[in-house]
Amino acid sequence: MTQLFPIKIISPEKLVFDANAQLVEIPGREGDFGVLAKHAPFFSMLRPGVVTVHIHGEAKKRFFVTSGYAEISPDQTVILSDHIEELEQINPDEAREAFVAAQEALKSASDMDERQHAMRRLEAASALVAAVKAA
Repeated sequence: MTQLFPIKIISPEKLVFDANAQLVEIPGREGDFGVLAKHAPFFSMLRPGVVTVHIHGEAKKRFFVTSGYAEISPDQTVILSDHIEELEQINPDEAREAFVAAQEALKSASDMDERQHAMRRLEAASALVAAVKAA
């Protein structure tokens, strides 16, 4: 039987998810990775993508994150992100609208700071649209 371990997913506003998991799949900045119980200590920045928490067998919860970090220890996994949404709650039309708005923001950026902000926004919106399509 697979060992369970605690996972917490936290946004600035609240504790979004707090349960025991068999496996957590995380979109790391350097590549996606999985976490099982008693994982070696590890720290990773997040990229926009889907965190998948496998709870019991086929049961799983999926969350879209835009950025943040994951701190893994042998005892627990903690994910902190500035923006977290349950994937099932995301409206596909709103995701496409966010993508179009991000493209427009990039086109109208007038300086390097605006351009960098718009590029991060476009990266997140693109990942959101892909996540909603795959769901």
